Amino acid sequence: MSKLSAKKVSVSSEADTFPWVTLSFIFLAMLPVTMIVPVYKEIIKDRLGGTGYGVAWFQSSAMLGSFLFSPIAGWISDKLGTRRKLIGIFALVDAVLLALLPFMPNISSLFVLRFLEGGAHIFVIGLLLTCISDKEKDKTSNFYNRGILFGLGGTLLTLGGGVGQALGFLGNKNPLLPFFVGAAILSLLGILSFFLLEEGNLKKLEWEGWKKTKTALALSPLLIVPILFHFIDRFTVGYFLSSLNLHLREDLGFTPGQVGGLFGVMFLLMSILSLPAALLSKKWNSISLVWIGSFIYGIAQASTGFLNNSSNLYLSMIACGIGAGIMYVPAMRLASSLAPNGFNAVVMTVFTGLGSLGFLLGPLVSVSVQDTFTSLYNQSAGLEFTGILYGGLEVLLVLGTLPLLSKILAKEKNI
Repeated sequence: MSKLSAKKVSVSSEADTFPWVTLSFIFLAMLPVTMIVPVYKEIIKDRLGGTGYGVAWFQSSAMLGSFLFSPIAGWISDKLGTRRKLIGIFALVDAVLLALLPFMPNISSLFVLRFLEGGAHIFVIGLLLTCISDKEKDKTSNFYNRGILFGLGGTLLTLGGGVGQALGFLGNKNPLLPFFVGAAILSLLGILSFFLLEEGNLKKLEWEGWKKTKTALALSPLLIVPILFHFIDRFTVGYFLSSLNLHLREDLGFTPGQVGGLFGVMFLLMSILSLPAALLSKKWNSISLVWIGSFIYGIAQASTGFLNNSSNLYLSMIACGIGAGIMYVPAMRLASSLAPNGFNAVVMTVFTGLGSLGFLLGPLVSVSVQDTFTSLYNQSAGLEFTGILYGGLEVLLVLGTLPLLSKILAKEKNI
């Protein structure tokens, strides 16, 4: 066998290796950032005397870091031609920052550290998803454009979110414990990344700053559709993490474990449905599933402000989870499939980063809108109107993008 033939066989073999380590790390990376959600109240309001806005800002400051650092993660990764080393380094950085969070002496220092923690985490999760996208877009791979890896990636990402939420029970007696356990998980992930993560033959690309993002959108303007859906999806989650979270803890008397269990149902259903949705999007089309899932999710979210017992809330969370599971991976697949050649890392990290911007704004706007409606009417009406507003955004986005169906389908068929 000639050297050239041997090289081709080697590359093909590497491209066909099933990325079980990458997929496992996606699951592990989501546990730490979700297991701390049920103890926001204890850390921010009880310990530091914060308000509902403080809870919102705690979540939003992390998302601001994610948003600002997400394109940098993609550009640095492209420039250096590596994913593995960056994932390992920033997982360890994230572990240290997460462990330090509950020891900040005041609200200001807490928010600054949370901002940096969010920036470190986007390097980890954004580049892990990019590794999956690399494999799906590698024409030498048996996984090329099949949707299986995206489905599994979405399944494990949301499963990690659901399991992480359920692990909120760790904070029932000690609210510091979720932070320590999360830091330990990230430390393990970081160390193992250097030894176990695989990456394909990546070419080093020159630093182009925002120019590369603009070029990608210019070459494929329809990218704005999946990016906008992902932004609104993450924006609406801010309502659950702030307004509804505090309502459950303070008005309905739920424990951290009960809140984690309730939100965990939504994430777990997203996980279960992610792979079937990915496979269906390949046989059918991605945008239709995005629309169907977003509509179900939006209607279910709009109902949450009217529900005051666990049974009805669980039914609403089940519907939200079904809708989110149908739409999440197809939106990710659509973004990846519409990405021009050579722009994969930038598109996927910007896709993730703009989702983080939605996370950033979602809690802040939710608390502000709820306070406004509460002052005009009453506490109950404030939550009800906020839920309707957030759920309505999903429905309006579906209706607003329906006229683009033929263009999106034509673009997908040409890929």
